[in-house]
Parts: sequence; structure tokens; C-alpha cells
Amino acid sequence: MKRCWSLRAISARQDARTDYRRLACAEVPILSRHHDTTRVALLEVFPHTGRQHQIRRHLKHISHPVLGDATYGKGPLNRAFAGLFGTDRLLLACADLQLAHPADGRPLRLHAPLEPAFATLCARLGWRLPA
Repeated sequence: MKRCWSLRAISARQDARTDYRRLACAEVPILSRHHDTTRVALLEVFPHTGRQHQIRRHLKHISHPVLGDATYGKGPLNRAFAGLFGTDRLLLACADLQLAHPADGRPLRLHAPLEPAFATLCARLGWRLPA
């Protein structure tokens, strides 16, 4: 399912729009306030504007912060996840970037594989990454 939302920055009054799609989900043995496990998801995110911290702020706004996000995330969840999976990084990566070539405007697509520790974490959670 594809969802989108808009968030207006209070000071600059600038629109910001982000679409996302859930690719996979998993339950991890981390206690939450009301449950014995915590659900986590792998998202494909499409920011249509380029506001500072846009993806992180939008996901926090809908109560689904990026794991490992010290600024917009949930500290206890980040610490528990890091202890369980041995990762202490922000789990956000740009794997594909599409833009117009600056010289002639042709569509340009750049692809970068996930950092090995991030890819290993995805495999441990049973997530197959898109090609």
C-alpha cells in the first residue's frame, strides 16, 4: 500500500511530501509498552521534496520512527534493538537516486548497494531486498 502525507514546517511554511511503501515486516523480541514483541518494517520511501530530515520527521509524525535515530527516534527502542542485533547506526540508506542529468536533463539513475552490516541485518530479519 502506498501512502503519502504532507507536513508543513512551522517556521518556513514549506510543504513537504513523502510517499512510502512497506516491503517487509518482522516481529522482534523487544518489549513495548503493551506487548511482548515489537514490529519493525522495511520501507521504500519516496521524498518528493527535499526538506531537512524530511523522511525522519515524517515517519516520527506517524509514530513509526527510523530505528537508530537518536534525534527523532525512541531511545529505549534504539538501545534494545542495538543490543539485540549489534547495530548502533541510523537504519536509513539511499539505495537508488533518480534525477535529471545536470548537463542535458536526461534521466539519471544511481544505485548503491546497502552497507554490508545493514544488508546482514535485513537478512537476519528474513527480508529480501529489491533488486
